[in-house]
Amino acid sequence: MSQTRDAAVVEPDPDLSLAEIWAPISGNKNRLVQDDCGLDPKAVIALNEEREEVGDRISLYWGEGATVPEVEYELTVSDLSRQEAGFEVPWPSIKATGKGDIPVWYTITPDDTDTPARKSTRTLVTVEAVTAAVETD
Repeated sequence: MSQTRDAAVVEPDPDLSLAEIWAPISGNKNRLVQDDCGLDPKAVIALNEEREEVGDRISLYWGEGATVPEVEYELTVSDLSRQEAGFEVPWPSIKATGKGDIPVWYTITPDDTDTPARKSTRTLVTVEAVTAAVETD
């Protein structure tokens, strides 16, 4: 996938907001604890309607360069009117990366193929909840 390759070489765009990861049970921002174990948190990304357009694609990265294959989100009119996009992050991707302070970022790839992808700065998400997921499998 070209945007995965592009994300490795593109410098972070300081004008892009940081991704926020919201825990499903504890309600923590950028911290997953035992109560959240096994449940998909929500990624929320603030949008700039002057820069993003309907049809642009967001790809989420969890850990050191690993794209989350299930998270390829296409922006809609309602996302732009709310000035944010929100989608779930599948727990298996979180579990595969493990515990610790995990870097999370995203790219926005314009629908226009001549325009390069833009990459956000990394957010650190503290993951404490992986152990129980391993024990309950």
